[in-house]
Amino acid sequence: MTDPVQQFRRPEEAMTVYPIAVTVLAALAVAAVGLSWRMLHRLRRDIRRERATARLMGAAHHRDMEACRARIRAALADQRAAAAMRDELAVLEAADAIVTAELARTTFQHPQEGDTP
Repeated sequence: MTDPVQQFRRPEEAMTVYPIAVTVLAALAVAAVGLSWRMLHRLRRDIRRERATARLMGAAHHRDMEACRARIRAALADQRAAAAMRDELAVLEAADAIVTAELARTTFQHPQEGDTP
């Protein structure tokens, strides 16, 4: 039995479905390729951005570590200087104690030249 719609069509109209389907499929294929290209482009851009961020963070980390090392070196130098100052003050305090003891031992209020013990 023949299709009632096909009965009234002319033979050249029956073939128009095939080119339309091919055109639609081609358009879908082009759209899919375009979409996948765009996704790939975005992915590459994101990867470049992440790499740049990693490089910047690495450089910032290196800079921060150098600043930290410089602060530690300065603090150690300050500690060494303070220790040297404490040693010098200890020597001065010992000398002051010796001078004070000698002055306390002296009984003369106004010693004359050649008259000191």
